[in-house]
Amino acid sequence: MTGRERILAALNRREPDHVPTLEWVLATNVIDAMYGTKDPIEFARLADLDGLAVSLDYKNEILEEGKDGSGDVIRNEWGIVCKIHEEYPVPIRYPLEDISDLEDFVIPDPDADYRYDKIKKTLKAFNGERLVIGRVRDVVSQPRDLLGFENYLASFYTDEELLHRLMQISLDFSCRVCENLHDLGVEVIVVGDDIANNNNLLMSPQMFRETVLPYFTKLVQHAKSMNMKVIKHSDGDLNAVVKDLIGSGIDCLDPIDRRGHMDMAALKKAYGHRIAFKGNVDCVSTLVDQPLDAVRRETAKCLLEGGQGGGLIISSSNSIHAGIHPDNWKYFLEVRKELGQYPLDTDRLERIAQGG
Repeated sequence: MTGRERILAALNRREPDHVPTLEWVLATNVIDAMYGTKDPIEFARLADLDGLAVSLDYKNEILEEGKDGSGDVIRNEWGIVCKIHEEYPVPIRYPLEDISDLEDFVIPDPDADYRYDKIKKTLKAFNGERLVIGRVRDVVSQPRDLLGFENYLASFYTDEELLHRLMQISLDFSCRVCENLHDLGVEVIVVGDDIANNNNLLMSPQMFRETVLPYFTKLVQHAKSMNMKVIKHSDGDLNAVVKDLIGSGIDCLDPIDRRGHMDMAALKKAYGHRIAFKGNVDCVSTLVDQPLDAVRRETAKCLLEGGQGGGLIISSSNSIHAGIHPDNWKYFLEVRKELGQYPLDTDRLERIAQGG
Protein backbone atom coordinates (compact mmCIF):
# COMPACT_ATOMS: atom_id res chain seq x y z
CA MET A 1 0.00 0.00 0.00
CA THR A 2 1.05 3.63 -0.45
CA GLY A 3 1.31 6.01 2.47
CA ARG A 4 -1.79 7.80 1.24
CA GLU A 5 -3.74 4.56 1.15
CA ARG A 6 -2.59 3.61 4.67
CA ILE A 7 -3.72 6.89 6.24
CA LEU A 8 -7.05 6.88 4.43
CA ALA A 9 -7.63 3.28 5.54
CA ALA A 10 -6.90 4.26 9.14
CA LEU A 11 -9.25 7.26 8.92
CA ASN A 12 -11.93 4.91 7.62
CA ARG A 13 -11.23 2.64 10.65
CA ARG A 14 -9.87 -0.17 8.54
CA GLU A 15 -6.63 -2.15 8.76
CA PRO A 16 -3.95 -1.22 6.19
CA ASP A 17 -0.85 -3.37 5.74
CA HIS A 18 0.74 -1.63 8.73
CA VAL A 19 -0.06 1.26 11.03
CA PRO A 20 0.72 4.59 9.30
CA THR A 21 2.57 7.55 10.77
CA LEU A 22 2.85 11.30 10.21
CA GLU A 23 3.59 14.41 12.27
CA TRP A 24 2.22 17.96 12.31
CA VAL A 25 5.58 19.73 12.71
CA LEU A 26 9.08 18.56 11.79
CA ALA A 27 11.85 20.53 13.50
CA THR A 28 14.61 21.15 10.98
CA ASN A 29 17.41 20.40 13.45
CA VAL A 30 15.95 16.94 14.11
CA ILE A 31 15.35 15.92 10.52
CA ASP A 32 18.74 17.31 9.47
CA ALA A 33 20.45 15.25 12.18
CA MET A 34 18.63 12.12 11.03
CA TYR A 35 19.03 12.28 7.26
CA GLY A 36 21.04 15.40 6.41
CA THR A 37 18.14 17.38 4.93
CA LYS A 38 16.02 20.29 6.10
CA ASP A 39 13.47 19.75 3.34
CA PRO A 40 10.34 18.06 4.78
CA ILE A 41 9.38 16.57 1.42
CA GLU A 42 12.76 14.89 0.99
CA PHE A 43 12.76 13.84 4.62
CA ALA A 44 9.31 12.22 4.27
CA ARG A 45 10.74 10.04 1.50
CA LEU A 46 13.91 9.15 3.39
CA ALA A 47 12.10 8.35 6.64
CA ASP A 48 9.18 6.75 4.80
CA LEU A 49 6.52 8.87 6.47
CA ASP A 50 3.04 8.18 5.14
CA GLY A 51 2.08 11.82 4.81
CA LEU A 52 2.90 15.45 5.56
CA ALA A 53 0.83 18.22 7.08
CA VAL A 54 1.32 21.45 5.15
CA SER A 55 0.43 24.98 6.23
CA LEU A 56 -0.85 27.86 4.15
CA ASP A 57 1.57 30.48 2.86
CA TYR A 58 1.52 34.03 4.19
CA LYS A 59 3.59 37.08 3.28
CA ASN A 60 5.24 38.21 6.50
CA GLU A 61 6.80 41.59 7.14
CA ILE A 62 10.10 41.22 9.02
CA LEU A 63 10.24 43.81 11.81
CA GLU A 64 13.42 42.55 13.49
CA GLU A 65 15.91 40.01 12.19
CA GLY A 66 17.09 37.14 14.34
CA LYS A 67 19.67 34.51 13.39
CA ASP A 68 18.95 32.10 10.54
CA GLY A 69 15.23 32.87 10.73
CA SER A 70 15.03 32.00 14.43
CA GLY A 71 14.25 34.94 16.66
CA ASP A 72 12.85 37.03 13.80
CA VAL A 73 10.01 39.33 14.79
CA ILE A 74 7.43 39.40 12.00
CA ARG A 75 3.99 40.83 11.30
CA ASN A 76 1.74 38.42 9.44
CA GLU A 77 -1.12 39.23 7.08
CA TRP A 78 -3.60 39.20 9.96
CA GLY A 79 -1.63 42.03 11.61
CA ILE A 80 -0.39 39.75 14.41
CA VAL A 81 3.20 40.41 15.50
CA CYS A 82 5.05 37.17 16.27
CA LYS A 83 8.50 36.14 17.38
CA ILE A 84 9.80 33.00 15.68
CA HIS A 85 10.80 30.48 18.34
CA GLU A 86 12.34 27.35 16.86
CA GLU A 87 9.62 26.20 14.41
CA TYR A 88 6.78 28.19 15.96
CA PRO A 89 5.60 31.80 15.56
CA VAL A 90 4.67 33.05 19.05
CA PRO A 91 2.29 36.05 19.06
CA ILE A 92 3.59 38.98 21.09
CA ARG A 93 1.42 41.90 19.88
CA TYR A 94 -2.17 41.87 18.70
CA PRO A 95 -4.13 44.00 16.21
CA LEU A 96 -7.49 44.10 18.01
CA GLU A 97 -8.58 45.41 21.39
CA ASP A 98 -12.32 45.97 21.01
CA ILE A 99 -15.08 45.80 18.42
CA SER A 100 -14.34 49.26 17.03
CA ASP A 101 -11.02 47.93 15.68
CA LEU A 102 -12.95 45.71 13.26
CA GLU A 103 -14.10 48.75 11.26
CA ASP A 104 -10.75 49.09 9.48
CA PHE A 105 -9.58 45.51 9.86
CA VAL A 106 -8.49 43.86 6.61
CA ILE A 107 -8.99 40.10 6.37
CA PRO A 108 -6.37 38.28 4.28
CA ASP A 109 -7.54 36.93 0.95
CA PRO A 110 -8.15 33.16 1.22
CA ASP A 111 -8.06 32.94 -2.59
CA ALA A 112 -4.59 34.45 -3.05
CA ASP A 113 -2.67 32.14 -5.39
CA TYR A 114 0.50 32.15 -3.29
CA ARG A 115 -1.50 31.00 -0.27
CA TYR A 116 -1.28 27.43 -1.57
CA ASP A 117 2.24 27.30 -3.00
CA LYS A 118 3.60 24.78 -0.45
CA ILE A 119 0.46 22.67 -0.80
CA LYS A 120 0.81 22.55 -4.59
CA LYS A 121 4.52 21.77 -4.38
CA THR A 122 3.96 18.90 -1.95
CA LEU A 123 1.05 17.44 -3.92
CA LYS A 124 3.16 17.46 -7.06
CA ALA A 125 6.18 15.93 -5.34
CA PHE A 126 4.22 13.10 -3.74
CA ASN A 127 2.03 12.40 -6.77
CA GLY A 128 -0.45 10.39 -4.70
CA GLU A 129 2.17 8.20 -3.00
CA ARG A 130 1.95 10.01 0.34
CA LEU A 131 -0.96 11.95 1.77
CA VAL A 132 -0.90 15.73 1.93
CA ILE A 133 -2.90 17.05 4.89
CA GLY A 134 -3.94 20.70 4.83
CA ARG A 135 -3.47 22.57 8.10
CA VAL A 136 -6.54 24.73 8.75
CA ARG A 137 -7.31 26.90 11.76
CA ASP A 138 -10.72 26.49 13.33
CA VAL A 139 -12.52 29.13 15.38
CA VAL A 140 -10.37 29.32 18.52
CA SER A 141 -6.78 30.16 17.65
CA GLN A 142 -7.49 32.95 15.17
CA PRO A 143 -9.60 35.03 17.62
CA ARG A 144 -7.10 34.16 20.37
CA ASP A 145 -4.16 35.49 18.35
CA LEU A 146 -6.06 38.56 17.15
CA LEU A 147 -6.99 39.59 20.69
CA GLY A 148 -4.25 38.06 22.78
CA PHE A 149 -4.85 35.09 25.06
CA GLU A 150 -6.08 36.99 28.12
CA ASN A 151 -8.40 39.30 26.19
CA TYR A 152 -9.73 36.35 24.21
CA LEU A 153 -10.71 34.44 27.36
CA ALA A 154 -12.09 37.61 28.97
CA SER A 155 -14.28 38.26 25.91
CA PHE A 156 -16.41 35.21 26.81
CA TYR A 157 -17.62 37.36 29.71
CA THR A 158 -17.09 40.94 28.58
CA ASP A 159 -17.65 41.17 24.82
CA GLU A 160 -19.59 38.27 23.33
CA GLU A 161 -20.47 40.29 20.23
CA LEU A 162 -16.78 40.74 19.37
CA LEU A 163 -16.10 37.08 20.09
CA HIS A 164 -18.91 35.90 17.83
CA ARG A 165 -17.86 38.23 15.02
CA LEU A 166 -14.28 36.97 15.19
CA MET A 167 -15.40 33.34 15.18
CA GLN A 168 -17.60 34.03 12.16
CA ILE A 169 -14.66 35.69 10.39
CA SER A 170 -12.53 32.64 11.20
CA LEU A 171 -15.27 30.27 10.03
CA ASP A 172 -15.79 32.07 6.73
CA PHE A 173 -12.05 32.23 6.02
CA SER A 174 -11.41 28.58 6.86
CA CYS A 175 -14.46 27.33 4.94
CA ARG A 176 -13.15 29.09 1.86
CA VAL A 177 -9.69 27.63 2.48
CA CYS A 178 -11.25 24.16 2.63
CA GLU A 179 -12.94 24.75 -0.73
CA ASN A 180 -9.64 25.78 -2.30
CA LEU A 181 -7.79 22.83 -0.77
CA HIS A 182 -10.46 20.47 -2.05
CA ASP A 183 -10.15 21.90 -5.55
CA LEU A 184 -6.40 21.28 -5.43
CA GLY A 185 -6.96 17.63 -4.52
CA VAL A 186 -6.40 17.72 -0.73
CA GLU A 187 -8.42 14.93 0.87
CA VAL A 188 -7.75 15.49 4.57
CA ILE A 189 -7.47 18.56 6.79
CA VAL A 190 -6.32 18.95 10.37
CA VAL A 191 -7.81 21.68 12.54
CA GLY A 192 -5.23 22.31 15.20
CA ASP A 193 -6.54 24.72 17.81
CA ASP A 194 -5.75 23.80 21.42
CA ILE A 195 -8.78 24.11 23.69
CA ALA A 196 -7.35 22.58 26.89
CA ASN A 197 -4.35 22.27 29.15
CA ASN A 198 -3.31 19.20 31.13
CA ASN A 199 -6.00 19.72 33.77
CA ASN A 200 -9.01 21.40 32.20
CA LEU A 201 -10.56 23.02 29.17
CA LEU A 202 -9.51 26.63 28.64
CA MET A 203 -13.18 27.56 29.11
CA SER A 204 -16.05 25.82 30.85
CA PRO A 205 -17.64 22.91 28.97
CA GLN A 206 -20.87 24.89 28.85
CA MET A 207 -19.13 27.89 27.26
CA PHE A 208 -17.47 25.60 24.73
CA ARG A 209 -20.79 23.97 23.81
CA GLU A 210 -22.75 27.20 23.63
CA THR A 211 -20.21 29.52 22.01
CA VAL A 212 -17.46 27.59 20.22
CA LEU A 213 -19.00 24.27 19.21
CA PRO A 214 -21.64 25.63 16.79
CA TYR A 215 -18.97 27.41 14.70
CA PHE A 216 -16.60 24.45 14.93
CA THR A 217 -19.32 22.06 13.80
CA LYS A 218 -20.15 24.25 10.79
CA LEU A 219 -16.51 24.14 9.71
CA VAL A 220 -16.30 20.37 10.11
CA GLN A 221 -19.56 19.82 8.25
CA HIS A 222 -18.50 22.15 5.43
CA ALA A 223 -15.35 20.10 4.89
CA LYS A 224 -17.34 16.87 5.16
CA SER A 225 -19.81 18.12 2.54
CA MET A 226 -16.90 17.95 0.08
CA ASN A 227 -15.99 14.42 1.23
CA MET A 228 -12.91 15.64 3.05
CA LYS A 229 -11.70 13.88 6.18
CA VAL A 230 -11.23 16.02 9.30
CA ILE A 231 -8.68 15.41 12.07
CA LYS A 232 -9.15 17.45 15.25
CA HIS A 233 -5.99 18.24 17.23
CA SER A 234 -5.89 19.58 20.74
CA ASP A 235 -3.47 18.95 23.56
CA GLY A 236 -4.71 18.51 27.07
CA ASP A 237 -7.70 17.09 28.89
CA LEU A 238 -10.61 16.88 26.46
CA ASN A 239 -12.63 14.33 28.43
CA ALA A 240 -15.43 16.79 29.21
CA VAL A 241 -16.15 17.46 25.52
CA VAL A 242 -15.03 14.31 23.69
CA LYS A 243 -18.64 13.41 22.89
CA ASP A 244 -19.25 16.93 21.57
CA LEU A 245 -16.19 16.82 19.33
CA ILE A 246 -17.19 13.43 17.96
CA GLY A 247 -20.73 14.71 17.46
CA SER A 248 -19.41 17.51 15.25
CA GLY A 249 -18.51 14.89 12.64
CA ILE A 250 -14.72 14.68 12.97
CA ASP A 251 -13.05 11.56 11.62
CA CYS A 252 -10.07 11.44 13.96
CA LEU A 253 -8.97 12.87 17.32
CA ASP A 254 -5.34 13.75 18.10
CA PRO A 255 -3.13 13.31 20.13
CA ILE A 256 -4.92 11.55 23.04
CA ASP A 257 -2.64 13.34 25.48
CA ARG A 258 -1.67 11.06 28.36
CA ARG A 259 -0.36 14.06 30.28
CA GLY A 260 -3.87 15.48 29.94
CA HIS A 261 -5.50 12.37 31.44
CA MET A 262 -6.60 11.04 28.06
CA ASP A 263 -6.77 7.23 27.90
CA MET A 264 -6.25 5.70 24.45
CA ALA A 265 -7.56 2.25 25.45
CA ALA A 266 -10.73 3.65 27.04
CA LEU A 267 -11.44 5.99 24.14
CA LYS A 268 -10.82 3.25 21.60
CA LYS A 269 -13.27 0.98 23.42
CA ALA A 270 -15.93 3.68 23.73
CA TYR A 271 -15.62 5.45 20.39
CA GLY A 272 -13.44 3.34 18.08
CA HIS A 273 -16.54 2.44 16.05
CA ARG A 274 -17.10 6.14 15.29
CA ILE A 275 -13.69 7.80 14.88
CA ALA A 276 -10.01 7.04 14.36
CA PHE A 277 -7.22 8.17 16.67
CA LYS A 278 -3.78 9.70 16.16
CA GLY A 279 -1.00 9.69 18.75
CA ASN A 280 0.35 9.26 21.36
CA VAL A 281 4.01 8.41 22.13
CA ASP A 282 5.17 11.01 24.63
CA CYS A 283 7.20 13.85 23.10
CA VAL A 284 7.93 15.56 26.42
CA SER A 285 10.16 12.81 27.78
CA THR A 286 10.04 9.45 25.96
CA LEU A 287 11.16 10.82 22.59
CA VAL A 288 13.44 13.41 24.21
CA ASP A 289 15.61 11.88 26.91
CA GLN A 290 14.55 8.30 27.66
CA PRO A 291 16.46 5.12 26.69
CA LEU A 292 15.49 3.28 23.54
CA ASP A 293 13.81 0.46 25.41
CA ALA A 294 11.34 3.01 26.83
CA VAL A 295 10.57 4.12 23.27
CA ARG A 296 9.95 0.49 22.33
CA ARG A 297 7.65 -0.13 25.30
CA GLU A 298 5.56 2.99 24.74
CA THR A 299 5.28 2.40 21.00
CA ALA A 300 4.06 -1.14 21.68
CA LYS A 301 1.56 0.19 24.24
CA CYS A 302 0.18 2.71 21.75
CA LEU A 303 -0.17 0.06 19.04
CA LEU A 304 -1.88 -2.30 21.48
CA GLU A 305 -4.32 0.27 22.83
CA GLY A 306 -5.19 2.08 19.62
CA GLY A 307 -4.31 -0.14 16.69
CA GLN A 308 -6.50 -3.21 17.04
CA GLY A 309 -9.02 -3.40 14.21
CA GLY A 310 -7.43 -0.42 12.44
CA GLY A 311 -8.23 3.22 13.05
CA LEU A 312 -4.82 4.35 14.35
CA ILE A 313 -2.22 6.77 12.98
CA ILE A 314 0.70 6.37 15.37
CA SER A 315 2.77 9.46 16.09
CA SER A 316 4.25 11.59 18.82
CA SER A 317 1.94 13.13 21.40
CA ASN A 318 2.20 16.52 19.68
CA SER A 319 4.96 17.10 17.15
CA ILE A 320 8.62 16.61 16.36
CA HIS A 321 9.84 19.74 18.11
CA ALA A 322 13.45 20.89 18.38
CA GLY A 323 14.01 19.01 21.64
CA ILE A 324 13.25 15.57 20.21
CA HIS A 325 16.28 13.25 20.24
CA PRO A 326 16.89 12.15 16.64
CA ASP A 327 17.92 8.63 17.70
CA ASN A 328 14.74 8.17 19.73
CA TRP A 329 12.43 9.22 16.92
CA LYS A 330 14.34 7.19 14.34
CA TYR A 331 14.02 4.16 16.60
CA PHE A 332 10.29 4.84 17.04
CA LEU A 333 9.88 4.78 13.25
CA GLU A 334 11.73 1.46 13.06
CA VAL A 335 9.71 -0.10 15.88
CA ARG A 336 6.47 1.11 14.34
CA LYS A 337 7.28 -0.85 11.19
CA GLU A 338 8.46 -3.90 13.09
CA LEU A 339 5.51 -4.17 15.47
CA GLY A 340 2.80 -2.39 13.51
CA GLN A 341 2.22 -4.98 10.81
CA TYR A 342 -1.38 -6.19 10.47
CA PRO A 343 -2.70 -8.45 11.82
CA LEU A 344 -1.18 -7.13 15.03
CA ASP A 345 0.51 -9.66 17.30
CA THR A 346 -1.29 -8.52 20.45
CA ASP A 347 0.41 -11.05 22.72
CA ARG A 348 3.83 -9.80 21.66
CA LEU A 349 2.76 -6.17 21.97
CA GLU A 350 1.47 -6.77 25.48
CA ARG A 351 4.72 -8.47 26.55
CA ILE A 352 6.82 -5.60 25.18
CA ALA A 353 4.51 -2.93 26.65
CA GLN A 354 4.93 -4.56 30.05
CA GLY A 355 8.71 -4.62 29.70
CA GLY A 356 9.11 -8.19 28.51
